[in-house]
Amino acid sequence: MNTQHRTSNIERRTSNAGCRLTGAGAWRFLPVALAMALAGAAPAAPVTLKFATLAPEGSAWMQTFEKLKAEAAEATGGAVKIRVYPAGVMGEEKDVLVKIRAGQLDGGGFLGNGIARICPEANALMFPMTFRGPEEVDAAMKALTPWLEERCRANGYIVLGWTEVGFSHVMGNRPVKSLDDFRGAKVWSIPNEPMLAALFKTAGISTIPVPVADVLTALQTGLLDTVYAPPLAAVAMQWAGRVKHRNDLRLAYTFGGLFVAETSWNRLPKDAREKVLAISRRLTSGLTAEVRTSNAEALEVMAKSGIEVASSSEADAEGLRKVSDETRLRLRGDLVPAEADDRLQAFLKKHRAGAGAAHAP
Repeated sequence: MNTQHRTSNIERRTSNAGCRLTGAGAWRFLPVALAMALAGAAPAAPVTLKFATLAPEGSAWMQTFEKLKAEAAEATGGAVKIRVYPAGVMGEEKDVLVKIRAGQLDGGGFLGNGIARICPEANALMFPMTFRGPEEVDAAMKALTPWLEERCRANGYIVLGWTEVGFSHVMGNRPVKSLDDFRGAKVWSIPNEPMLAALFKTAGISTIPVPVADVLTALQTGLLDTVYAPPLAAVAMQWAGRVKHRNDLRLAYTFGGLFVAETSWNRLPKDAREKVLAISRRLTSGLTAEVRTSNAEALEVMAKSGIEVASSSEADAEGLRKVSDETRLRLRGDLVPAEADDRLQAFLKKHRAGAGAAHAP
């Protein structure tokens, strides 16, 4: 009994001593534990996203980028920084895409052809004579952009926002109302722009390819007498000062977008991604409204300068649409992915039927 009693006392004293040692050890190690905790809580180094664009300094695009830089830094507490290379200093859009794939850039602001390289399905929405006005554009973009964004992600890109470039109008030194008028004109074509080139070929229209930078000179020398562009671009590039007529028929719609490589995007913490995406979507939506207003103002400037409107008859307009449809079907499955064409045409058919019913007596 005595032996057992002594053993129990020894066990209790040893146990108590162990508790006391454990407590003392915890206090001795507290500074180390705090240091480790503080080290773990230290903020990660800021992530810098590098974007490139053809837009020049001072343009609406660059103003949007500047707002994005400031708001993203503020919303993320400096965790996300954005650097922008404007005015094509990183090369044409195809060059920018090569640098994104090489990891030299993270993203960019792209227009028409650049977007089609990221998301070929976008060609369906930019095919000539597809839309009849901005209301159709807005409805189609709302319906189809979620799917387009899925296709972009499948190709390794995140869409930070879509924005408008606008409808291209035909303008020149002679009135162009019909296919015959087109065939008798010196019509400009953008080098390496396959969809319009295919349309003109189907229509029997001979064109003269000239780089955008040389179009003004070509108008001045008479090499060209018919061009096409969104009104804002025509005024900004001084083409509007060299033409006398404008057709009110909308030849083609072009949109732009802000894209980032998914691998770069995933470097951002999840909460930062959500904040930056929300900011970018809001700013690009505002840019669309600004561009649309500016295009309308540019049309007013052109009218005040004496440029006359040459309106196509419904028969002439329908003739152009018929050629466009023939060309689209010929390019379907190639430049215009079949699924994208199916989705857009089904939407337009339903939308126009609804619009017609709404206006029925």
